[in-house]
Amino acid sequence: MQKEKRKRARVAMSPLAGAVYEILRERVKSADDPRITYAELARDLKDISESFEHITHRSQELYAALCEVGDACKKRSLPPLPALVVRADTKRPGDAYYEGMPFKYRDERVAAWQRDLEAVRKGRFPALTPARRASEGQLTLARRASEGQLATAKWINRC
Repeated sequence: MQKEKRKRARVAMSPLAGAVYEILRERVKSADDPRITYAELARDLKDISESFEHITHRSQELYAALCEVGDACKKRSLPPLPALVVRADTKRPGDAYYEGMPFKYRDERVAAWQRDLEAVRKGRFPALTPARRASEGQLTLARRASEGQLATAKWINRC
């Protein structure tokens, strides 16, 4: 059991995914409605670091980071923090959030997201330590992906 806990605590994230995780983690603690739009998340990232200046609400790199955060939450048996990130027009996640869900109908998928959102609101998310963040090389790889130098499908398929 102790060994399994240590294993879960060592999930590494890229600097971008780590920043996304921390932004979402803070929103859970501080807001009645912790949802955030993709555009707001991109703006918050730009405020954190100049290295995220190129991130927009439509960046494949942002979507890849959200997948990475979702994977890290799953590995730690935490509710999926990416459930907080929504479209401005519908106040629901984009289509990519629902990919891989076993539900055939939109109503079922929306209900599953609402359950995820409620679980996130009630969840407790540990702070990241620098040891859990990935190397600068992984950030460079992610940046190259957002610039179209790597196939977007590689990132999407990873999720």
